[in-house]
Amino acid sequence: MASRDLARLAGGMALAFILWYVIFLTGVLGSFWLRVTFASAVLALYARIVGGVDPGDGLGLDASALARGAASGVLLYALFALGFSAFRPFVVGGSAAVYLLRGDSPHLAASALVVTGVCEEYFWRAYVYEALVARGGRAGLGLSTLAYALIHLPTLNALLVLAALAAGLY
Repeated sequence: MASRDLARLAGGMALAFILWYVIFLTGVLGSFWLRVTFASAVLALYARIVGGVDPGDGLGLDASALARGAASGVLLYALFALGFSAFRPFVVGGSAAVYLLRGDSPHLAASALVVTGVCEEYFWRAYVYEALVARGGRAGLGLSTLAYALIHLPTLNALLVLAALAAGLY
């Protein structure tokens, strides 16, 4: 990876840090779900325009891949729900602060999760992970996962950072 590509990658991760700060610690756009959708879309555009990630180039978005993605999403959600149930007394305060609907429509939240999931995967997997693997081999998984967890630090919510770490590894 050329130093110019590394600088672009670092710029994208800096942008992600700033956007996650805006998502969790500001009231911009009024709605958490609008902020997270907007921020994720910006990162996907960054990966496409600055990172040069072609959505049709090797992403394998066929019916089988989409079904596997949906199934893994459901499995990850089930694991988080199980963990929440098992450790409810220890996590209820932190988890309540993660995704407050604050009067938003559940339909907005559901649609935002779909858009956000696709956009985040595009940025973090198709761009950040692939670039780091190309540069450092197997260490790319650890570095991309760590970066994804660390952008959640401004929330000062240990549960969210750990969930991001688990989701990134998954």
